Amino acid sequence: MKNIYIALIIFLTGCAGQHNRLSPDHKRDAQYYVNSGYNFLSKQNLINAVEEFDKAITLCKEQYGNGEQAVFAARTPTESLYYMLIATAESKNAVVIASTCADALYLKGYSVLELDKTELAQSLLERAVALSPNNSLYLSELGHILHAKKSWQEALDVFIRSESAAKTYSPDDVKEQELTRAMRGVGYSLIELGRLDEAEKKYNECLKINKNDEAAKQELIYIKQLRDKSK
Repeated sequence: MKNIYIALIIFLTGCAGQHNRLSPDHKRDAQYYVNSGYNFLSKQNLINAVEEFDKAITLCKEQYGNGEQAVFAARTPTESLYYMLIATAESKNAVVIASTCADALYLKGYSVLELDKTELAQSLLERAVALSPNNSLYLSELGHILHAKKSWQEALDVFIRSESAAKTYSPDDVKEQELTRAMRGVGYSLIELGRLDEAEKKYNECLKINKNDEAAKQELIYIKQLRDKSK
């Protein structure tokens, strides 16, 4: 559980306080339960956190799950516009909502992963990504699950998507964090696939963005160690 704060720091930063406190009027909407669930999650109370996220998911299904229109969740106007353009091009009736419902799926997925329910976590993250196909945060968490399953090529494909999404659609205040996380995911996948030169290049790109990226530095050391062993 010690990594819980690291994994969620981008989520909290991106939501700028929206998700780390209860609504002042205690209105029992989906956002209320996402807030409540996060409060339990931050205290490492996973069972109660999952129960609260389930309540949010249920409310979202009741409101948007009638199947009459495609539903997307977006964090930025650029992301919202992209989804509407895609829906128009495919002649679909669509609506773009705030990220609350997708956040509930993401956070429940994170919680159940901590409970070692990997398959359920993957299913939840895939649902979050279906709502927000260009959300780098969700994509990277899905990639992390694929790493846990040692599905290296599939993880690489997802992290490449996450990197592209971060560059174009991540909110400005979390763009660097989401981008470098995705890039490190790409690098890690490449190492496991034996593509060390490409991985080294990706980690050096991370350091060009953030010269203090300790995770990237450690992976570069690891790549050197692998090369030394192969001599």
